[in-house]
Parts: sequence; C-alpha cells; structure tokens
Amino acid sequence: MEQQLRLSQQQLQFVRLLEMPVAEFEQQVKKEVMDNPALEEGGSDNFDEETENDAKFSDEIDPNDTGVDPYSDAEGDMTTNLSMYSDDDLPVYASGNGADEHNEMPIGDSDSFIEYLESQMMSYHLSTDDKKILKYLIGSLDNRGFIDRPLSSITDELAFKEYLYVTERDVEKVLRILQSFDPPGIGARSTQECLLLQIDRQLHNKEKPISEVKEKVLLLERKIIADHYDLFINKNKERLKNKLGISSIQVDALFEDFKKLNVNPGFALSESTTDRVQTQIPDFIVETDPDGDIQMRLNNGEIPRLHVSRDYLRQLKALQAHPDKMTRSEKEGLLYTRQKVEAAQMFIESVKQRRRTLYETMKAIIALQRTFFLTKDEDDKVRLIMEDVAKRANYDVSTISRVCNSKCALVDGHIYPLSEFFKLTRKNAAGEEIDGRRVKEMLQSIIDGEDKQNPYPDDKIVELMKEKGMTLARRTIAKYRTEMGIPAVGNRRG
Repeated sequence: MEQQLRLSQQQLQFVRLLEMPVAEFEQQVKKEVMDNPALEEGGSDNFDEETENDAKFSDEIDPNDTGVDPYSDAEGDMTTNLSMYSDDDLPVYASGNGADEHNEMPIGDSDSFIEYLESQMMSYHLSTDDKKILKYLIGSLDNRGFIDRPLSSITDELAFKEYLYVTERDVEKVLRILQSFDPPGIGARSTQECLLLQIDRQLHNKEKPISEVKEKVLLLERKIIADHYDLFINKNKERLKNKLGISSIQVDALFEDFKKLNVNPGFALSESTTDRVQTQIPDFIVETDPDGDIQMRLNNGEIPRLHVSRDYLRQLKALQAHPDKMTRSEKEGLLYTRQKVEAAQMFIESVKQRRRTLYETMKAIIALQRTFFLTKDEDDKVRLIMEDVAKRANYDVSTISRVCNSKCALVDGHIYPLSEFFKLTRKNAAGEEIDGRRVKEMLQSIIDGEDKQNPYPDDKIVELMKEKGMTLARRTIAKYRTEMGIPAVGNRRG
C-alpha cells in the first residue's frame, strides 16, 4: 500500500500565484481575463467591496496576536456551490486601492538578466526536458547569480511545479551547461565554485589561448582555491607560501591576480546588459515614522478589480431552469458555461487567498523584525527562521518559504529581498557580506585560547579577527558575543 498526498486544482493554482512576484502576477491576471470570458475586470453595480486599511504595528500590539484579518469576507470553502450566488452576490476581487487609483511603480529594464541568459540557450541542442530544467535554474538564480539551495530541492520543485520528474544527476548535467554561459561564474553554488569556474574558463578558452607562464599561474591559483580555500579566505599567505613552495613575492602576485575575479557574476551581468540600473518591483511597501509606528501595504501594481460575468451566470441559470427539456446542444452549452464560471470563481478565490497570505506573512516578519525596520541597522537584524514566521502567521513552513523566496519589500526607500531576513550574515566594516557562522567559529576559537586571568576586551578581539582576514566593528563583535552567550571581559576574568 502507498499513501500519497495530492493537491486539488484550487490549491495548485493558489501555490503558483503565491510564488509569483508582483510583475509576473499582473501578467497572469491579464492572461486569465483574456482566456476566460466569464472572468471580467472593472466595477460592478452591487457588491460589497473589500476594504483594507494599512497595517499598523505599535508597541501596544500583543506579540502573540496575529491581528485581525484585513479582508471583509471569510476565507470559506473553496469548492462552494455556484448556485448560492445571486446576480448581486458574486465573488469579487478588488485590489483595495480603488478602481481609479494609479500606482506609479518603477519598471525594470526589458533587457533583463533572465532574458540575456535564456538567449544563450540557442547555442545548445537541448531536449524539451533539459530546456525546462535550464529555464527553471535560470529563474532560481539569486542576486549574485548563484544557485543558493540544494539540487534535491530543485528536483522536488520541478516535480511539484512543472510536473517534471528528473533526478539530481539530470539537474547537475544541465547546471553544467548554465555554468558555461556568460558571465563566467554564473550558476555557481558557492563563492569557491564561482572562482574555480572563472579560472577554468581561462584555462580552457580555445578562442583565447594563453601562454605557458599564464597557464602555470592559473594552475597555482586553481590549487589554492580548490585545496587551500580556508587559507585563501583568511589571507594566510605565510602558510600558502610553505604549502606551495613559492616565494612571498609570488604569493602577493597571485593575490593581486585574484582581485580580477568576480564573486558577484550576477551584478556584472546587470551592468553589462544595460546602462541603467536594473530595478526591482517591491511586493510590499513599508514606511516608518519617528514615533515608532510601522505601516505596511501590499503593492497591487496594475491588478484590476475582478468579478464573475453576470451574463454568464444568467445563461447558467436559464439553462438549468428546465433540465428535462434540454437539447444536446443546450447540455453542451451548460457544461461549457459552468466550467468557465467555476474557473472564474476559483481564480478570484485564489487571488484573494494569495493576497491574504502575503499580508499575514509580511505582518509576522515585521513583528519579529521590528527593531531593524525602525533603525535599519544591520546589527539589529534578527536571524529569523521559517518556523517562527510560520507559527506567528499561522501558516505552514512551505507556504512561508514560497512567499519569501521571490518577494522583496521597499522599506523607507530601500529594497530588501525577504530572503535576507533568514540568512545568518552580516556586513563587515568594508560593507561586504560575511558568513555569521564563520564569524562565530573564529570568535569562539579566540575566546577559548585567551588567558582566563587576562581575557581579551572587544577591541583586542577586533584586532585578532582582522589578523585572520575578518574586518569587523567593535559593536558587531559585541553583538555576536551577546548572541553566543559569551559575557563581557570583566565577567570572564578568573
């Protein structure tokens, strides 16, 4: 016996809509309106329009309270019988901004990151499945141009979203094709792999042959990145010199050459394909004021008000009035009309559910990340986990993941991808993103090795971390120390 979990058509539609950022969602709504004549946009004479007030977060909010649902209607059963609706009581979706309000939102460049990569697919003879995998991998790239999650997760997503059942080995094969695209380093799964891809591209570039001297230099660089990466990222030149049997001058020259490599190939691509800055369209707009209030609203873009066609509903009722006297053509007409009306109703309910889910998820993130939203200080950013947000928003972890993987928020004029709130990273004194786990390991190593009678103050720890290649401010060290439960210098003595 085998137990399987199958999602209904309604649930599948909702999941797909939930994962779409606002620009893609706008296009999907327009497509549905064009494809389904029973789904109409614009106002209607008699209906209770949904209203949504901006979410306000203040100190008086109960931390365990998920708040009042901003929608006037209950979520209800998604398989409601259509006969319950009268002409004046059809399901309606309104964006909440009013039909006449115009949102001026920035529009991204047409020569986009994704379009540039997909254009390079033309150089390869790919099967239909491989094309789907490659397009999905391109769509999965983060802002740096990396694949930041395991291939096992991608195979699961391909099966769930694209109904494409492939193995990790199949995905790995297609990923190698993506990694051969320009710019070099695209599709890497780590900074180490990104550097190796760029070095290998130079070593095996048949169009630009290299000299024997350059080849030896590149082979040395490859050995450093592949076999001694920890020494490289900590800039331990002395140990590298001993490991490789080369001089200090040669090590310095290699490190100068490493500076020519790009650890953010996605950024390089966006700069090379357009003279303008690639613009993200935020899904959420968050504004704060000096009094400590936080207001949040969804960006509705150009999404119109939706309702089920009155004409189609009247046709449906007229055809159902005398079922015993229906001809064959009338029965076929009844089936067609019912299908279109049901599809329209289902889409409207999915849109409303998507909106509700986005609202509650972002509300939970703001409540858990309140201090950071007010100060914008990286040291005040809480390292969230999906389970905490899911519990507060009262949704499954997988639902929260789908919201956060592809959405971003405009917070007082600055755009933040939601995924940033779930990364254990901070920025160092140079503004570079660093791995918080590695910082904690280095900090713990320094504390373990200190003289217990004369422990290191935070200023000394800053100096020791800098010697190891990690430049951090003293307040950042104090923040990590507090998170790790390590007391201040006075309480560690003795």
